[in-house]
Amino acid sequence: MYLSKKQVQPERENLKMTLNNQTMTLFNYEYPFIKLDKNNVKVGTFFSGIGSPEMAFHRLKENGIINNYESVFFCEVDKHAIKSYCAIHNKTPDDNLGDITKINGADIPYCDIWIGGFPCQDISMAGVRRGFDFGSRTRSSLGWKMIQFLREVKDPPKVVIFENVAAITHSKFRITLNLFKNDLEELGYSLYDDVLCALDYGTPQNRERYFLVAIKGKYLYQFPQKMKLKLRLKDLLEKDIDPNLILSEKVPFDLQSFVANKDYTKDCKLVCKNLKDKRRKYIIDLYRFIDGKNKCGRDTSSKYNQTARLWSINGYCPTLTANSTEDTSKMIIYRDNCFFVKKISPLESWRFMGFSDEDFYKAKDIGTSNRQLFKQAGNSIATNVIYHILKKLF
Repeated sequence: MYLSKKQVQPERENLKMTLNNQTMTLFNYEYPFIKLDKNNVKVGTFFSGIGSPEMAFHRLKENGIINNYESVFFCEVDKHAIKSYCAIHNKTPDDNLGDITKINGADIPYCDIWIGGFPCQDISMAGVRRGFDFGSRTRSSLGWKMIQFLREVKDPPKVVIFENVAAITHSKFRITLNLFKNDLEELGYSLYDDVLCALDYGTPQNRERYFLVAIKGKYLYQFPQKMKLKLRLKDLLEKDIDPNLILSEKVPFDLQSFVANKDYTKDCKLVCKNLKDKRRKYIIDLYRFIDGKNKCGRDTSSKYNQTARLWSINGYCPTLTANSTEDTSKMIIYRDNCFFVKKISPLESWRFMGFSDEDFYKAKDIGTSNRQLFKQAGNSIATNVIYHILKKLF
């Protein structure tokens, strides 16, 4: 008999222990780790975008974690993302299941692992927050289609991984999320969920996302431990800066002498004027810039906090989004003894999602616009994070 988490909750609360610095329970400790075939892992993705999970599997193979994998299908409706996906992963539109609302689950070919980062627009703090209740017909409610498919397929996958914004754990959505998880439990899956940040897995981007790992049967799973971040924003910037990305005038400044002067205070500011509108100013907090603090400046013309913030190249970049990456990712550059402000480039946005330059140019060279390139990056799952989640399965 399969026990739901409601039935075992008292035991879970009373029998907690620590294994590898992770809190778990004696109830789960009795579970074995699942053993997946490393020779040819069959993978299918929903809401695939440009295929960051597929890139993670490619890295798993390159690093010898698995011997081989097969991308059996992908499922995407955005025509621009489909073209980029096919260019990057050497696929054709025939491999695409298409509109998720028109799929018959019984027709889905077998895969060992399904992965789906379902739409977040109705859950995100930046959206209208209409939720993802079953039958609500919001975009975010499309996540329930994957559960429907699990009921319809003849041979369900061994592992299903869901991804969404961290706000899905907030009280407003708690009941719906619990119902979502209960359905998976009724289908015989053991569930493990957590909010992970890309900063903790090698990517200098403050990107928090909720992950739910569902394993068919009674198996144990542990999320990857956090890692020390070695990269900074400046490490992923393009060497040659496109002049069209520069927002402000270049202000000469001897930063070395300034740092050598031990008398500087937290009130030291520098002002750069906008190239096109001198009334528009960027105020740089030199102390926070030197100290490697993020949000070390402000665009005085922006009405909203997210678009007003300036980011230090000594820190990390903010969360990339599908629609406003250019506005929310303005950074302070110090180069050739000058301070200035620039926008993030499309290539840089792909780097901050863990894609290689080669992947980026495969998409760009088929005619993908900068707007779509930004959107495709912002809609993706951070490749480093999903890589380490998958690595723990093997």
